[in-house]
Amino acid sequence: MDNGNAKHNGTDQVAPPLRLLIVGQKRTGKSSVGNTILCKEAFNTWGGADSAVAHGESEGRQLMVVDACGWGTNENLVHKQEKLEIFNALSLCEPGPHILLLVIPLLHFSHSEKAALQKRMEILTEGVWRHTMVVFTLGDRLRDCSIQDHIQTTGKDLQWLMEKCRYRCHVLNNKTPQDRQQVSGLLDRAEDMLMENGGWHFSLHMYSRLEEEWSRREMEMKEKILERHDGAGKTSRGLAVISYRNQKGGLRLNDTLMKLVYHG
Repeated sequence: MDNGNAKHNGTDQVAPPLRLLIVGQKRTGKSSVGNTILCKEAFNTWGGADSAVAHGESEGRQLMVVDACGWGTNENLVHKQEKLEIFNALSLCEPGPHILLLVIPLLHFSHSEKAALQKRMEILTEGVWRHTMVVFTLGDRLRDCSIQDHIQTTGKDLQWLMEKCRYRCHVLNNKTPQDRQQVSGLLDRAEDMLMENGGWHFSLHMYSRLEEEWSRREMEMKEKILERHDGAGKTSRGLAVISYRNQKGGLRLNDTLMKLVYHG
């Protein structure tokens, strides 16, 4: 655990910087988001650049910001190069980003965009959503409309995205980088998320191990229940073992919730 939101620890040493990984589709203003946060021209905004990292201080916080190479719009195919770029971006902010800033323009969020996004985020496992905040660009388009109203009126695809990231979002206007209040609000929300996650950063390796452990324990539990009922000769009522995980991390077996705790 590395708590990036504290400026000093008990020995008065400077805490590690808050690590932000900016991800999203190409031509969404990703690089401009990084520049606005750092208040300097840290990233190339012309497009086509590889993933890049920049350091700096913003609103009193030490930051490490990684601008990941944008992904394409194909909803059915994730190119090998895109996977490599995602993994490369993760490696630039080792041991892992505290927060992923998923950049979405304040336009209509289409079903094909949702499908393309879902394919890319699946590479990072389901656990990535705990560390993800949506950053809406083109903030000037809201005008007199609130972001809540925009989400409600845009459609079910955007509402799906909001549910995945637990409605953690922030509006940013890259046309007014001198407005530091919008940046301060974003960093405040990022630090709140870090506290909600117990100070833990996102680690693809860690979540992959958890997924493997869940699968192993699920299989063991199914085998034990089958052995128990086969041994007792109890086949009345047509026992069927059906298992699935609920949203809270439990394993449900024939409507009996059995809590599993990972100690690895």
